[in-house]
Amino acid sequence: MSDSPRHSLFPILLCLLSLVTLKSPASSGEDWLPITPEELKMTSEPKAPGAPAVYLYRQVGRDDVEFREHYYARIKILTEEGRKYADIEIPFLKGQGSIKNIQARTIQPDGSIVNFDGKIYEKTIVKAKGVKFLAKTLTMPNAQPGSIVEFRYTRFLPEDYVFDSRWLLSEELFTKHAKFSLHPSSRFDLQWSWPRGLPPGTNPPAMDHHIVRLETQDIPAFQIEDYMPPQDEMKYRVDFRYGGSLERDPDKFWKEEAEKQYRGIDSFTDRHQAMEQAVAQIVSPADTPEQKLQNIYDRCQKIHNTSYEREKSQQELARHKPAEIQNVEDVWKLGYGTGWEITWLFVALTRAAGFDASPALISTRNTHFFFRASNKTARRVLEG
Repeated sequence: MSDSPRHSLFPILLCLLSLVTLKSPASSGEDWLPITPEELKMTSEPKAPGAPAVYLYRQVGRDDVEFREHYYARIKILTEEGRKYADIEIPFLKGQGSIKNIQARTIQPDGSIVNFDGKIYEKTIVKAKGVKFLAKTLTMPNAQPGSIVEFRYTRFLPEDYVFDSRWLLSEELFTKHAKFSLHPSSRFDLQWSWPRGLPPGTNPPAMDHHIVRLETQDIPAFQIEDYMPPQDEMKYRVDFRYGGSLERDPDKFWKEEAEKQYRGIDSFTDRHQAMEQAVAQIVSPADTPEQKLQNIYDRCQKIHNTSYEREKSQQELARHKPAEIQNVEDVWKLGYGTGWEITWLFVALTRAAGFDASPALISTRNTHFFFRASNKTARRVLEG
């Protein structure tokens, strides 16, 4: 699934929803951006012919010092088909942060304003092991061809929890003007990159008074095609990555990263005596190497894979909380583990059977391609 809301309103939102409705028009001091006569009269966009709607303006401002993120969007509806963009859908991850200060309004071609005071609904989008994506939905009032729909909110992120983020520049609709900013945490080094490049005429992100900023315009609508590569891989975007010490040379970085990953796996699989006892129950000395590997594989297939379980409720976990797994011996004795843990059990058993087995981590292609040299176009912020 895409990690941005329907109609590309924002990256995956980590939120619970709290609604603040507007009681008065923008002219009473609600600090909405001014609406120009040209925006009110607009009936089409020459740079996006036939578009049902366009973003007149988007703004994303994230603050990893204050742990919050502000979002602002203004959409011009151009056709009857474009009315669907008055249905706002905002995905979020259950239990992570909150969204507050939501304000929304519809502006008619004559300049009259209808403030949103309706109901917000919640629905489940994806539910998997340990993860539940929901969406808050609202419908803007009285939206017609020629109307402008506008909304904004603040996302409060989990306090003291700093994580990688990104700016998605490409959206489902053509964007006339957009601004992005990030106030980075001072506790970590920060790198940012733009693997596909940036829209024509857009200057690279730059640090301005401790804030990374980017301003862009005339971003083409993102077109989904059958059998296309992962959508996010094809979008204009800027990726951010925090780290304790970010190595800029790709060869050195991946050598260090491989060593770090290997140490973690080696620690998890380091139960030689227990694995020798386990493998003795699986294979016999008369088995050929192929038979031994097949028998070990078949036995690992019988381990219960918890990665495919449905998410348990708090009540279910209170009644029966699974034992915590620390190593491959726990996986073997308990008879369950995640897909990763079962894979490392297979590695440990094959080693105990006398095979030279090494773990290999392979990049997925469901959201992005592996870009080994991404930090060649990266910038680093060294915070003292």
